[in-house]
Amino acid sequence: MKAYPQIDRLLDQSEQAQCCAYSTDPLIHKGLYRRHLAGELAKPYPGLYSRCEYWNRLNGAEQSLHMARALTKKHPNWVFAGLTAAAAYGFEHQWFLHHEITITLPTHGSYRPHDKLHVIYSPYPKHDVVTVNGIPSTNKARTLVDCGNTQGFRGALPIFDSAAKDGLNEEALLKECSLTTRDCSNIIKLLRHTNAASENGGESFARGTMIESGFAEPRLQVMITDPATGQQYRVDFLWHTDDGRIIVCEFDGTAKYVDPEMTGNRSIQETVQLERNREQGLRRAGVTEIVRLTFNDVLQIKPMVAKLRRAGVPTVS
Repeated sequence: MKAYPQIDRLLDQSEQAQCCAYSTDPLIHKGLYRRHLAGELAKPYPGLYSRCEYWNRLNGAEQSLHMARALTKKHPNWVFAGLTAAAAYGFEHQWFLHHEITITLPTHGSYRPHDKLHVIYSPYPKHDVVTVNGIPSTNKARTLVDCGNTQGFRGALPIFDSAAKDGLNEEALLKECSLTTRDCSNIIKLLRHTNAASENGGESFARGTMIESGFAEPRLQVMITDPATGQQYRVDFLWHTDDGRIIVCEFDGTAKYVDPEMTGNRSIQETVQLERNREQGLRRAGVTEIVRLTFNDVLQIKPMVAKLRRAGVPTVS
């Protein structure tokens, strides 16, 4: 393919700026499109391009931010909202939720969105626009309200938990909710279950799925002491049942066995032995059931429900 040094420079500059390549020059645009057809460039959004190798290294949130930064140049009056704004603020959430870019507009007018763009039609004053991570966004309260109304309970709970660690202002949130003229019941439910003690977005997603599935809300990050050794163990989720049993649930991932940062460079065999010692210590401390959940268990819901029911986790009516 014919070389265009200016296209390579544009791609280099875009990667350095952590955004997609975009050009109003017809020749450059045509050259980008030809490279896309040749399989060299990804085209995640109409008119936006990125080298495939670079693009595929990004997670869903990073890809959304790359697109939003480029779209800010193309549409300087756009205000990003919902999950796109949540990514800009760094609120924890599941990356697979990023299917589209979200903006807010006051009215439908003659504008028509497409499958890569989600528009929340609701008035938003210009003086409340916050530029965060290089992206004009709705403020934190409005971002949470939009996410709470669009991502479902288990999808939004990690965002609310993350915001709680950052100093969630419930009064501002409820005020913002009332200004949108939308039903606030989803937001009130999320606030009722928001917990800054959640260690990460995966655990928040799991807890949200448990609550949606009718299980009692667990206690989080509880310290349990092995009476034989004095060793303390922190468990992800814990329930006390009416008949005196103690049920613990651990949200596991393969990373705890293979990621050097999580294993302390121990071998898999050493890590497995430590997990076995941990389980024995928990049982000596009175834990009667230990449930291990994977992310896929939670994502698919039914495997999670089956495991928790077998363990006798309490439910709510």
